[in-house]
Amino acid sequence: MLKYGGEYTIKLPREEVWKFITDPNKVVPCIPDLIESSIEGDNRFQAIVKVGVGPVRGKFKLDCELSPIEQGTAMAMPIKGGGMGSGVEMNAQVKLSDTDDGTLLKWECEGAISGPIASLGGRLIDNQAKKIIQQVFENLEKAFASV
Repeated sequence: MLKYGGEYTIKLPREEVWKFITDPNKVVPCIPDLIESSIEGDNRFQAIVKVGVGPVRGKFKLDCELSPIEQGTAMAMPIKGGGMGSGVEMNAQVKLSDTDDGTLLKWECEGAISGPIASLGGRLIDNQAKKIIQQVFENLEKAFASV
């Protein structure tokens, strides 16, 4: 079981951050190594991304949903998909709270990988996951700067 989490301060009001993170049209461009995407309604999308873990390189197709738990405050984001004979299933949760100068975004993610990529070893997978997470937040930071 993979488990990650963290927090990020955004210098925007919580309402604007909420509108952004629940809009697939705004979230999808922040996905690292995105090859193709398809938005399927107000809160669902598919994404095809490049994956590279150690010597294994290929594409993953992911089904994602942006599901509000508590309007304006908490959201779940289940992600399922796979490629190259491997599968991934993750469940991320995001909580927003007000700060003196913006919004605090706290997130947690649990997931599991199956198939050949899972056999590569925890260190390779962990390093790649941390790299992807860092890229997501760098992309979000750039996107929030334009809001």
